[in-house]
Amino acid sequence: MDPLTQASVGAAAAALVCRRAETRQALLLGALAGAAPDIDVLIRSDSDPLLALQFHRHFTHALVVAPLIGLIVAALFKGLFFWKDWPFRRLALFTVLGTLTHGLIDACTSYGTLLYWPISSHRESWDIISIIDPIFTLPLCLLLVLSFAFRRPRLAQIGLLLCLLYFSLGIYQRSQASRFADQLAQARGHSPQELTVRPSFGNIVLWRIVYRSGERYYVDAVRTLPFTAPRHYPGSSVDVFSPASAERILPMDSVHAGDVARFRFFSQGYLYQYPHQPDVVGDLRYAMYPDSIEPLWGIRLDPAQGEQHVRFEHFRDPSQRAFERLWLMIQGKAVPVLD
Repeated sequence: MDPLTQASVGAAAAALVCRRAETRQALLLGALAGAAPDIDVLIRSDSDPLLALQFHRHFTHALVVAPLIGLIVAALFKGLFFWKDWPFRRLALFTVLGTLTHGLIDACTSYGTLLYWPISSHRESWDIISIIDPIFTLPLCLLLVLSFAFRRPRLAQIGLLLCLLYFSLGIYQRSQASRFADQLAQARGHSPQELTVRPSFGNIVLWRIVYRSGERYYVDAVRTLPFTAPRHYPGSSVDVFSPASAERILPMDSVHAGDVARFRFFSQGYLYQYPHQPDVVGDLRYAMYPDSIEPLWGIRLDPAQGEQHVRFEHFRDPSQRAFERLWLMIQGKAVPVLD
């Protein structure tokens, strides 16, 4: 998730084990440690655009590595920032708890996190919350500020409890969206080989549905809330960009082919050629609109330059019109069908 959320959850976790007199120090250490695993953003290359994707949410987010990062943060504060009177075991308790929350929170999103590295390279994604969700983050931040100001760890603990309740609601919402997706596929006479539902940007009300039937992906959106009927937003379909599809246009030993394989791993296999720009291979998990096949990001292929790395591009639409359409869908209102 975003750095503010990661720091906030780390701080709240540290508050679980602090005494009242330690509140401010625990919140500070927990926040810094909670954000620290994102140090992997420094792994990048100007000549290899996919290197940053390959290593973000990688080993620094693993459950076996995060505590080591926490110990480093504690050692820095113990040795460099004049906290020498504090027992190291107390500092380490706050920082280790903070770093452990980082990978777990990221795994709650759809991006994919290598929680079990080096034992497994599986990208864990539980699909219960958006990468950015202000309804999740802002109440927690408010309670942390009050906790810091009044030295009341209980306020931060309440914030963490609210986070757990929100996750529970996200799990329920995902189950409702999954049920709708199953019914939708059956109504179309499809038996999906793959099916996924993921929250759209900034909320757990509007969900993106992607399923595979044969050699095509079908994309739809559904708005669901407890005690209300779901609202379906029909999307469209695209051909699967399989490994065999890549072989037909790229030599298997080329740099381009290796980059496609890396991008396939990052996107958990959900690759397709964007019909309006066939040289773009997109990650179908994400789009500006949950009913759209326009990619949020993708790689641009150039078989004539197959021994060079692919270009990684974003296709965001930050216009007010785009957010207005998304807001209408979150409210369950009618919107124009996309081309």
